[in-house]
Amino acid sequence: MRIFTFMRPLYRLKKSGNMPIYRTRRWLTSRRRLDINAQTANLNNRIRTTTCDNRTDLKPMLKFRKFSVILAMCPIFVLACCPAFIGTAAASRLAGQNSAVSSAAAHQAVIPATAVPSSPLTIIDGRIGRQPIYNVLVGWGISPSEVLSLTRSFKGIFDFRRARPKDEYQVYLTPQKKLQKLTYKTSVTHQYVAVRTDDGDFRAYRREISLEKETLARTFTIESSLYQAITGRGEKGQLVAAFADIFSWDIDFYLYPRKGDTLRVLFEKYTLNGKFIKYGKILAAEYIGRSKKYSAFYFEDDSQAGYFDENGVPLRKMFLRVPVKFGQRTSSFSTRRFHPISKKYKRHTGIDYGAPHGTPIFATAGGKVEFAGWRGGYGKMVIIRHPNGYKTYYGHCSRLLAKKGAVVRQGQTIARVGRTGKATGPHVHYEIRINGNPVNPKSIKTTKGTPLPADQRARFDKLVQTRRLTLEDHLYSEL
Repeated sequence: MRIFTFMRPLYRLKKSGNMPIYRTRRWLTSRRRLDINAQTANLNNRIRTTTCDNRTDLKPMLKFRKFSVILAMCPIFVLACCPAFIGTAAASRLAGQNSAVSSAAAHQAVIPATAVPSSPLTIIDGRIGRQPIYNVLVGWGISPSEVLSLTRSFKGIFDFRRARPKDEYQVYLTPQKKLQKLTYKTSVTHQYVAVRTDDGDFRAYRREISLEKETLARTFTIESSLYQAITGRGEKGQLVAAFADIFSWDIDFYLYPRKGDTLRVLFEKYTLNGKFIKYGKILAAEYIGRSKKYSAFYFEDDSQAGYFDENGVPLRKMFLRVPVKFGQRTSSFSTRRFHPISKKYKRHTGIDYGAPHGTPIFATAGGKVEFAGWRGGYGKMVIIRHPNGYKTYYGHCSRLLAKKGAVVRQGQTIARVGRTGKATGPHVHYEIRINGNPVNPKSIKTTKGTPLPADQRARFDKLVQTRRLTLEDHLYSEL
């Protein structure tokens, strides 16, 4: 086998086994690549040399082409210039015939367009967020000295340390970033204003916004829920919560309502320029169920204020029906219930109300917190001691808001719904014990409050008659 001289060292390595075959092939491939590149370079050099040698032959041709281009452009230039000369001559002839018209037209062409003047002040709207008012105003380019002068003018009128993230402000600035006016809104009805005076200082004052109040009577019919009945007719959820609070001592609005039940409400509504702002008091409310009718009338005198039934008996009782608003009852009081975690039948000494995680838990009665902490399978729990040997238990909380030894009132938020301890989902375990013995919360019969005194009954009866007629008139008007 014939072997080239430059390949003999590689052949010896390959034969001895010290060099793999693929390395030999790779070396040969790169060698061939170098040869091809060298041949390509030589070919390019020849082409470049030939081009340089023949460049002198192309000069006459290039000169001829340049001359041809110049000749071709001449007619185009002549055609472009002729209309200008023609237009000038025509314009001179028309000027002699219509000098008045042309002079008026020329005069109109000279008049410039009038610019619309821009506002001299820049108005900036925003929310305070979590920054101090000083940082907010300095961030808009206002000098620190002006901000300090502004805040000093609010002394005795408003303390900016009480600012909340949702508070709104409105800043009026000159083009030189000089503050002229500040409007600070803590609510729709409460505004604080500071205006720069002629001497350069600021004068601050409080501005009250008056709302428009109207008294409305509405009738609602339940199809699926209390919330759907009220909001389905254009009212807000705040009215639903207020209505449920009035009857929270008597009605469990998750279980009791039935399709076809009727509720009538006489309430106050506040608006500003036709826009809803808030609800006022519910003056009268009635819930007409299939088996019973509940009534409530707001009444106040020098000693008390609240809701009473048509006989003048206060609706407030010792215990609220449920510890959460609109909670879903997931497990009832039972002496033998199958536990979903231990898979055994056990006694269930309370009622479970399912609700979203973080829902407020209310104290169903006023009392003193006896325990607040971790309690085995109940997880985080609050125990409240009430008069006459009553105790209430609230288990599986996610967060405890009441501390041991604190005195709480009825309806106060004491914890948040969670799933601590042995729980399959977020809910609150609500339990009532009398002298240590668990009882069914549904069976609690609390005594009614003291009726209104005789000297107040005449005024109360007249008020009930007037408001009930208003509700009935509205009901008949809708039929």
